[in-house]
Amino acid sequence: MADLFELEDLRKLLRLSVDEFDSDAAGIARRQAGGWLSDATGLMTWPDPLPERLWSWGIELGSIAYNNPEGAESEQIDDYRVVNDVDRREAILAAARASYPSSVPGAGPQWSFPLPDWSWGPQEYTSQGG
Repeated sequence: MADLFELEDLRKLLRLSVDEFDSDAAGIARRQAGGWLSDATGLMTWPDPLPERLWSWGIELGSIAYNNPEGAESEQIDDYRVVNDVDRREAILAAARASYPSSVPGAGPQWSFPLPDWSWGPQEYTSQGG
């Protein structure tokens, strides 16, 4: 199974030095991003090669999870306020749901039916009894 993104790519995206980057926390963030995307797309494994949009959604969700592991909507310390990416996460997941509607359980037909055979016409009923 392909990884959603490489941890080194996440470190570079976040512009963290090797010493600042917590690879254990990044691994957890990757799993969390994968869970969010799996729920949205219905994919249980990632295709290999990974489509660019899945990689892009995954690494952005990973950065959201890495920077905000508690899932807080905002944080304020004195006059410094940070609004986290809850809305952006929902926008990414909505795009993923829209792009993979047939993969989401319950999103499409639950059974397959054969195409109708229109080659025959109405039949006349005849009794075979005595």
